[in-house]
Amino acid sequence: MKRCYKCNVLINSNIAKCPLCKSNIEDDYKDESVFPTIPNMYAKHTLILKLLLFISIFGSIVCLILNYIINDKIGWSWFVVAGIFSFWVTFITGIKRRHHFMRLLFAEVILILIASILWDYFTGWHFWSITYVLPFLCISYVTILFFLRIFLKNIFRDYVIYIYINSLIGLVPFYFILRDLLAVRWPSIICVIFSIFSILALAIFNHRQMKNELERRLHI
Repeated sequence: MKRCYKCNVLINSNIAKCPLCKSNIEDDYKDESVFPTIPNMYAKHTLILKLLLFISIFGSIVCLILNYIINDKIGWSWFVVAGIFSFWVTFITGIKRRHHFMRLLFAEVILILIASILWDYFTGWHFWSITYVLPFLCISYVTILFFLRIFLKNIFRDYVIYIYINSLIGLVPFYFILRDLLAVRWPSIICVIFSIFSILALAIFNHRQMKNELERRLHI
């Protein structure tokens, strides 16, 4: 590829003169790449990724240490570590495989919740599935969608409806709080606050999109 320095244009031809100004083309222009530069999505959000990785590692270590100090053994903290690991697997899968990912992610959350409740029920019903799994699943799901929304701009339509449904599920622990059925309340309280915040955010900032999606999917 050659350049006419008088017109400052690139000429993809072997002609000796510029077709615009008829000036002689003296030198080949070799600095310009033939292929366009595609911005790297990961490089654009490097700080966010590093911050997420730091929080994940730091949170896992803190939970393991606190669990060992309080109970002299490592128990519930493994659920936190497993949840953080699941977050990264789901997040990376969502980045690489975008087709129908929102639907698959929501189905994954429901299956994990049902499996946890059945496991809890058939092992003596210690209520850990409602006390811990349900709240942390809802919070993790909204968090994953929030960060995927930053990286993937084209998931907005599915993003609205699925985060709305998940937020409604996140209000379920409020029933158990009112009935005083929880020995440990703070996960459910955080989940309810998180869900209310998500619903309000959608209603205030994305009212029109949420209304259109509800009408399109539910025919209301």
